[in-house]
Amino acid sequence: MAQLKKLYMGVKLEDLEKMTKIQDVRKTSMKLLLNGAHKLYVIAEDHRLSGDQELAYINYVKYFNLLSAIHHKSDYNEHKLMVRQVLGDTEKNRRIMDTLELLTDALSKRYKQLVPTISDDTGLNVGSISLLPPEPIGQQSVNVPPDVEYEQLSIISCEALFQRMAKQSVLVMDCRHSADYEQSHLNYSYAFNVPEELIAPGMSAGKLQARLSSSAKASWAARSVKDSVVLMDWYSKDAHPADNTPIARLLNILKNYDPDVTYRMPIQILDGGYEYFLMMYPTHCSNPSVQAPYKNNNNNDIDSIDDIEYPSINDITMKEDIINARDFVQRPSINRASKQAALRIYDQSAQQQQQQPGQQIDEIMRVQAELLQAAKQNDELLDKEALKWQNMQDLKRLHAEGATLNSSEQNVVFNILQLESKAEDYKIENIHLRDELDRFKEQLQQQQLQANAEVTRLIESKILERQRLDAVNERNRLERARLMAIAREAKRHYKPPVGGDGDGLNIESPTEEPRPSYDRATKPLSPAAAAQATATAKPRVRDFSPVVGHDVGRGLTGLKNLGNTCYMNSIIQCLSNTAQLADYCISDKYKKQISRNNKTNGEVIEEVAALIKELWNGQYKCVASRDLRYVVGQYQKIFRGVDQQDSHEFLTILMDWLHSDLQTLQGKLEAEHSASRKAWVEFTKSKESVILHLFYGQMKSTVKCITCNKESATYECFSNLSLELPQNANLCYLNQCLDMYFSGEKIHGWNCPNCKTKRDAIKKLDISKLPPVLVIHLKRFYADPSNAGAYVKKQNYLQFPLENLEMKPYTAKAESRASTPKTYQLYAVSNHYGTMEGGHYTAFCKSANYGRWFKFDDQIVSHLDTSNVVSSAAYILFYTWLPPGPLTLS
Repeated sequence: MAQLKKLYMGVKLEDLEKMTKIQDVRKTSMKLLLNGAHKLYVIAEDHRLSGDQELAYINYVKYFNLLSAIHHKSDYNEHKLMVRQVLGDTEKNRRIMDTLELLTDALSKRYKQLVPTISDDTGLNVGSISLLPPEPIGQQSVNVPPDVEYEQLSIISCEALFQRMAKQSVLVMDCRHSADYEQSHLNYSYAFNVPEELIAPGMSAGKLQARLSSSAKASWAARSVKDSVVLMDWYSKDAHPADNTPIARLLNILKNYDPDVTYRMPIQILDGGYEYFLMMYPTHCSNPSVQAPYKNNNNNDIDSIDDIEYPSINDITMKEDIINARDFVQRPSINRASKQAALRIYDQSAQQQQQQPGQQIDEIMRVQAELLQAAKQNDELLDKEALKWQNMQDLKRLHAEGATLNSSEQNVVFNILQLESKAEDYKIENIHLRDELDRFKEQLQQQQLQANAEVTRLIESKILERQRLDAVNERNRLERARLMAIAREAKRHYKPPVGGDGDGLNIESPTEEPRPSYDRATKPLSPAAAAQATATAKPRVRDFSPVVGHDVGRGLTGLKNLGNTCYMNSIIQCLSNTAQLADYCISDKYKKQISRNNKTNGEVIEEVAALIKELWNGQYKCVASRDLRYVVGQYQKIFRGVDQQDSHEFLTILMDWLHSDLQTLQGKLEAEHSASRKAWVEFTKSKESVILHLFYGQMKSTVKCITCNKESATYECFSNLSLELPQNANLCYLNQCLDMYFSGEKIHGWNCPNCKTKRDAIKKLDISKLPPVLVIHLKRFYADPSNAGAYVKKQNYLQFPLENLEMKPYTAKAESRASTPKTYQLYAVSNHYGTMEGGHYTAFCKSANYGRWFKFDDQIVSHLDTSNVVSSAAYILFYTWLPPGPLTLS
């Protein structure tokens, strides 16, 4: 630690206590509070290590005051996991408190040593200590005690500046870059920007004034009438900043090349810059969520900083540690000292332990009552649909071979699949409720257990009754699955009559609708020929076969099922509800950025845009996607027929095509690229697109040698993340899947460039660039070795957040310190019901226009209760940090 600085902020601890008060934060968001608390801790540590015990004490106390306010907020229980992730657990805060106690003792002793220096006449012997008056507002420079060091007078704290701003006695010159200033600045009428790009060495004040904007010139003139002038950049906390910095150049100009102005006080620099002020007074800044750019104190090449992700092997959490640290089905075995992923379960257990036995049992009864009611209603609906299905089977029995289902019969099958999925979710919740009851009974003492025996027996009897009903539902489901498999097998061997469609449908058939009038024998044109044809072609006439509706909301139009096209319909609806993409298509901005020099000749974006326009027309109940289906089939043969396809595969290919169709934007050219930026430029070939900017991120793969600790990194772009689901868990959480995906794995035989031989190593993934729209795919299908490698579906009931998905724990160092947001909100889900052989896709989307959730089930669009968004059918999740808002419809 550096040498202790002289005491200058008070003569007793009570003087410092006056500076530790915080604002009323009851209306401040939890995210801002956590960000502020974290910064307070970092600032306190910086001051402690630099030897400034007084400022360290003030910021440590402020940290705990803010922590207390966070714990007392009404929404604290909803954000416990986030609080622990940002501020650490109780043990960490106990260590911080120990540091504060040692600091308090040290300051108390130092202040006691000041007592002999106090004079009876003047109150302060300035020859013994250098004490800065706490608030020199309005004082002339001549009134400052001459013995006080000039360096101390040249620095002003955020608290003192805030008090001067309240009196409007100070002029603040913000010498950050103009782009940074526009992004966030002080909400203060006498603060203005002197852009760093305008400040050159050797300039006079007059020359600098001439370069300022007209509004800044008016503020500049106030430097001669304000009581004080304060300079501010992002970070500076030194009275003598480095000569090559903009703030040092501006200070030099004002002190030495501004002869026409006599300053009333010495010009001061804000301690900690805008970063500290933003942390302490976020409501007095135009954009409190902005983050300061990374400060490279050593001026090293950025590559050397970004490439070293894990200085120690011990910094990497291993996948086997995560799996062994919890049982996804029963109670978790948690290493609370090192596993962030266990915090959610830890918080839930802690909350339950704080409840009285009576409160706990009441809560279990309440949850059970809601569960039984919902499960009963689902059973009734399932029975009705199953009866329809049975009657339908009886009608088809005589001509089962080659039997097809019409549209209404298909809907019956689809409804059964969705109701079966809900029944499975209720079954899992009932099992979870049983586990909660067992845990409750274990926690009770014998006397308490006897007092609650009757209630627990009643709950257990209802759990058992529900399990019996679940067993009946399961037997019925298996029988339906058996009969459907027989129908599919009969369909597979059925030879249609001459002239028939001959589709390879599972048990469904396409609706009888006219197909697009294309010559299917024609091959796709070459890029050059396509570009020439486009220039001379007539406007394409598309066949949407719209069904006119009454009072159909914009964006609430359904898509017809053209024969197992529900996988495509689900994805298109999710993309249509990506507000920025929909607005881009509807406003025709895409037309100016189409590329014809690629495989798909710009046709895919044209068809997607045309279809999205129809979905947002507001006049149609449903439309058909024939033209899009034909175009994608031309370029990928698996989409040509009427077989069921995988929506994730379709989405991945579609994203690649859309990016390629719009890859005309010039990428940013920089003199020096980091390793991640070089990989990004190589992937884009310096040509970017709106799709790239919205959906594409970048992954960093770090491999670290166990023997010599040599670290090597590679980068790869992605349009979605594919997460594994635990096979041994009925119920799991999204953060558990993310923890597994971004944990370390041992690899063998890695060619270590340092050891020059094969070594064991650890491979770890981190996100080096987060996209504005984060798409997460859940790997529900896997090859089962026990079933001859046939694909089986995982039916895990995955709990995923609708709001505040925090991705910062999974980012690389360079991305974590970038100013881009790390917290995402859910806006769409692509669902899959059934199995690989016979399934159905739907979409749940939150409308940007109406701010509520809707269910898109092919041509049927209906309202969706928020509580039903999370289900075991979730297959692809669409998250975004972009602000929601209505579309600008043309």
